Amino acid sequence: MSLLWLCVAALALGSAAGSRSCPDLVVESCHCDVERSKELGRQHPQRVRVLCHDAELMDALDPSFLPNRTVLLNLSNNKITVLRNGSFLGLAALERLDLKNNLISTVEPGAFRGLLTLRRLDLSSNRIGCLVPEVFLDLGSLSKLNLSGNIFSTLGIGLFTHLLALKVLHFKTESLFCDCQLQWLLVWAKSSSVRIGNDTTCAFPTRLHGLEFRDLREHQLRCDGPLELPLFQLIPSQRQLVFQGDRLPLQCTASYLYPRMELSWRHNGHHVSTHEEQGVAVEESIIHDCSLISSELVLSNMDVSLAGTWECLVSSLHGNSSKQMELVVLETSAPYCPADRVTNNKGDFRWPKTLAGILAFLPCAPATFGSAPYPSGHAPHSSYSRGERKEKKAWRRCDRTGRWAEDDYTQCPYASELTRVLHELTQISVNTSNAQPLGKQLVAFTSRAAHFTDVMDVIFVTHLVERLTRLLGKRRDLGDYISDIASNMMQVEEHVLWMAQNEARACTRIVQCVERIADLALTSDHRAVSKVSANIALEAFMIRPSNILGLSCTVHQRPSPAPMQDVPSRVSHGARHSRVPDRDAGRRPDAAGESLLKFKCHTVNSSSSSSSSSATTQLHKSLAVGSFVGNRFFSESVCFLLPKVKSKRDFIEFY
Repeated sequence: MSLLWLCVAALALGSAAGSRSCPDLVVESCHCDVERSKELGRQHPQRVRVLCHDAELMDALDPSFLPNRTVLLNLSNNKITVLRNGSFLGLAALERLDLKNNLISTVEPGAFRGLLTLRRLDLSSNRIGCLVPEVFLDLGSLSKLNLSGNIFSTLGIGLFTHLLALKVLHFKTESLFCDCQLQWLLVWAKSSSVRIGNDTTCAFPTRLHGLEFRDLREHQLRCDGPLELPLFQLIPSQRQLVFQGDRLPLQCTASYLYPRMELSWRHNGHHVSTHEEQGVAVEESIIHDCSLISSELVLSNMDVSLAGTWECLVSSLHGNSSKQMELVVLETSAPYCPADRVTNNKGDFRWPKTLAGILAFLPCAPATFGSAPYPSGHAPHSSYSRGERKEKKAWRRCDRTGRWAEDDYTQCPYASELTRVLHELTQISVNTSNAQPLGKQLVAFTSRAAHFTDVMDVIFVTHLVERLTRLLGKRRDLGDYISDIASNMMQVEEHVLWMAQNEARACTRIVQCVERIADLALTSDHRAVSKVSANIALEAFMIRPSNILGLSCTVHQRPSPAPMQDVPSRVSHGARHSRVPDRDAGRRPDAAGESLLKFKCHTVNSSSSSSSSSATTQLHKSLAVGSFVGNRFFSESVCFLLPKVKSKRDFIEFY
């Protein structure tokens, strides 16, 4: 007993000491704790861990705010943009520093000064383009460094000179260029016994794309091929039709791969410089974060002398490359379609002035898929491989009278990532092996249905629910997923549901899928089914034909202080339409809060017109404005399933 009391007392004292080592931090989202020593009976300095991930931090924390015995500092998933000289000075015991998933674009020399015991540094998934050896001063104990997911294309010679204990290095980026400029890194890694992570693969040149850097040979890292740029674009890139007196800016941007790389402009093959009298202004090239170089050319007070081919030329010691566009200068009397901006679910398109009778094209906005998983972990197969990628475009026709006519955006991906993922899922063949993970994924997606803004979200979900429903006979467990998905879809904004119903009968089809659950579940052995979700209740049962001839439903309106024009409507099973309360009247301020509609449905037996069973519900009239489609009533806020009768062998289904 005394031994147990001593243990409890020791734990209490340890907790109190821990709280003193973790004072209240300035940032509420941060917290810290103390690592407990695994060795008993020995005194060890306290080891403090400070966790400030997802704290919306704009800058690294002032070291004076942190315990000086901090061994781990997690600043990941914040909005830090700059690491200044001495950002962590004073944290002499720090062993691990996590800065991944921030917005860091600048790391000043000496940023990690004073971190003599740091062993792990994670700078992945930031916007770092420039790195110099002085950035890593005082990191002689660092054994693991992660630079992946940044924007640099290459790494300068001797960058890791100060990292004498480095053992593991990761530096994969979307623009990593494996050429002669990285030969030094391959040699250094082998001579220093530094292991390059197997996730570090080449992005460029094309001949080395996807190969692990650590498996390359020196002779493969060469600069003798044609100049290949991860990024090279001229905006605008399409032919431009302008009018005399107009102004047009041209912007050229390219990856900055080599020292002394330059951008220049040409007009009809001749070098161009600033000439104000002719309306030509060339801005000096700007280098951005050691990774991009850009130049702007502005054409003002346009006249026919500026018509022709305009070209942006990239020059380097390892080759040249160029992009060009055509400029047509028109007289102001020529018919044309005015500049127009179109925003739809495929993106934002700015159509320029276009000459009458011309078909105008605009490139689609690039779409990058997020981390949404696909059933069985397989994403849809791309229809084209790397190197065969064809730029997708939207087009719009300017008719001969100078009016915008037909257009086509079908090649462009959807602007919303959710819509893109749902569309990709509709391209997958659904079978018994992947139906269950697909159902689970759709339940997760539709749990956020209240945020659906595109009618196509509803239509795509409808397609997928129907495919799952076709497999109900083989996978009865899919019924629960279908019911939950249908329930979640009731959260979609009213006007979006109405548009989906009008365009593709989406509501009708989803309700039919729910009904199908009952069709398959009701048998002579199982004569009743009950499924209840957040927004849908499905009750189904079987009765003998001798006990029922039909079903009758009556809708009553409770009298209100302000008389309405509506009268009770009687609906018999099989009726396709029924008169419903007037939409505007049902929303009058003096009645919307009190008017109730009462739905009463009952079966009629063979001996009399009396009710043998009945179901009653009531709701505010403002929620019941809608229309009857078959046995379903669609309202602006909710879809109601009216009772349905269906013959089946010796019984009749009722749901």
